[in-house]
Amino acid sequence: MNALPVLPDGYAWAIDLDHAPALLGAGTIPLLPTGDRIRDERISAVLARYGRATGPLPRPAGACARVVSTGSDPRLGRLAATALGRPHHHYPTLETALAEPGPAGGSVLLAADAADLTLAHLLPAHQAWAPRGTRLGLLTGRDAPAAVFLLAKILAAPATPGAASALIDGTTGRSRHLHHPDAPKLTTADALTHTWRTLLIDAHGSAAHANLGTTVLCGLPGDAERTHGGRPVAGGCTPGRCKTAPHLTTCHPHDLTADVLGLYTCNAIALGPGEQYPTTVNLALDAVDGHPAAVFGLLRGDADTTGADPAAAAELLRSGVDLGTVVADADRRGAERGLAGPSAILLGDPDHHPVRANRPAPPAPRTAHPRPHTATSAEQDRELADWAQRTGEAALFEAALGDSLARRPDPGLAQCLHDVADARRAAETLLRCAASTGLPDQRELLEHADRWARHTLDLLVRTRGGAFSRQLTALRATHRTLRTTSGPPCPYCATPTTVEHLASALGPCERTTAACPRCGPAHSHPAGPTPLTVRPDAAVHPGRTFTLTVDGADRGLLAVHLRPRSTRIGSYAHTTIALAPGPLALALDVPDTLTPELDRLWLVHADRFHLALHQHRVPVLPAGCHPGDSTRTA
Repeated sequence: MNALPVLPDGYAWAIDLDHAPALLGAGTIPLLPTGDRIRDERISAVLARYGRATGPLPRPAGACARVVSTGSDPRLGRLAATALGRPHHHYPTLETALAEPGPAGGSVLLAADAADLTLAHLLPAHQAWAPRGTRLGLLTGRDAPAAVFLLAKILAAPATPGAASALIDGTTGRSRHLHHPDAPKLTTADALTHTWRTLLIDAHGSAAHANLGTTVLCGLPGDAERTHGGRPVAGGCTPGRCKTAPHLTTCHPHDLTADVLGLYTCNAIALGPGEQYPTTVNLALDAVDGHPAAVFGLLRGDADTTGADPAAAAELLRSGVDLGTVVADADRRGAERGLAGPSAILLGDPDHHPVRANRPAPPAPRTAHPRPHTATSAEQDRELADWAQRTGEAALFEAALGDSLARRPDPGLAQCLHDVADARRAAETLLRCAASTGLPDQRELLEHADRWARHTLDLLVRTRGGAFSRQLTALRATHRTLRTTSGPPCPYCATPTTVEHLASALGPCERTTAACPRCGPAHSHPAGPTPLTVRPDAAVHPGRTFTLTVDGADRGLLAVHLRPRSTRIGSYAHTTIALAPGPLALALDVPDTLTPELDRLWLVHADRFHLALHQHRVPVLPAGCHPGDSTRTA
């Protein structure tokens, strides 16, 4: 057996978690060997940077601060409680722990396996502790050695007293010093290699990757991307090459020399093995394996943050507040944007102190037309009113789409909108004529409606710039939320969905939307009709046919698209088909050159000037891999 690397003074290798308390009792901070020479050497190097831990062991505890552990093994929680001088409470499950939330205020350091800290578990934890003013932090990692390493860094003295802080803005490709207006300009390459007290990253990305402009931050932990069963992923990430951007320079979170790392990317912290793409690539867990003594970041995909959010966190950190307060403020800002539940989460000690355009409203279309008395029946009047409502809502949808062109010009979208409006205006002309002649020709009216549907669905292939997002935003642009309810669990990550019931500016045209805080929109459809029932394959396999069954609608046009998460890349498999009563089996030909990532299955149903959108998350698994081999069942 190879000798373990030498640790700095004040630290020692423990045989296991049973041996660790004895070292702690002797005034030495214990570490667990990982079994990986590279990881062990990194632990030694990081602790050398932090230096010998100062202060007494155990640490003095704040008021109402406690350690809570869950699962079958209480040893990690007991070790943390002993080192931090806090009471320890162990429960077999998080559910039982939440039944006894403890005193109001203070903090909870929750020690648990990462696999048990899914968003579906963390939402009730937030609901139990946050209203009581209790700040939450997580003590976890890829494995027990990683969690014990995080505890050691929590106990270590600050590595860079008075050091500077920085922000990397991947949305613009620029980086800057925080709180030092006279500091020299900072490149992203420099920001990634300098030593910081706090490093904040604001970027497009996921739990596995963040795009920083000329560099991609990749959460690869070892020599190759692997399933949690240990199988290499063909075409996956490798050191120096990230599958999401092979042409860009690659950096890994464990190499970032920062005491505190803040990640402002969608779903930045997804700890459950099946919540995102089912492999070991994970930004937050990789950062815990490196320099940061604390990692905080967005817990969901719908936080909708702006540049003001990391700026607010930076100001709070500068003022000397604890990390639990920084995360609580992120939750408060999310609540102000209408989010229910937490927006961010902390991997680290919540008691740790790192530092002592005006849019004009779209013209409302006419929804009723003066007309002389005719011999139409009450049923015919209701039918005319229904068609008028549908075309009126379509006009508002088109106006909202047109408004998006001012922010993101797109020639393809502009042409689509022109064709869509022509079809809708032709239908409105028929309806106006019906004011004096009775019901319009239904066949001709349906032809205009189908033409509107075709052009609306054409938008999905004639423009790449976030076509689905544009449609979702436009569909609710003139609606307001009547009420919000809890929905069924997300079929991919099992997080409870949030259902919104929306009312239209036109009155009766209500909509229902459902969204998963982690996976994003689930569906958006007019209130009343039952949403489509979609049964897709569990995964996409490059070069193999992807199949799905659709039921629940008896007419209209249906567009089905498989596409990457990135809005910069179009769909790689799609079809548009006319619906008929009964189940419909569909097959999409999948190319054999796909990046193994978590992709999206979109379905858009257009029927008589109404749109319904559905989204499912599906992993792209290389040949030989099956969903049963992935992390969700590992």
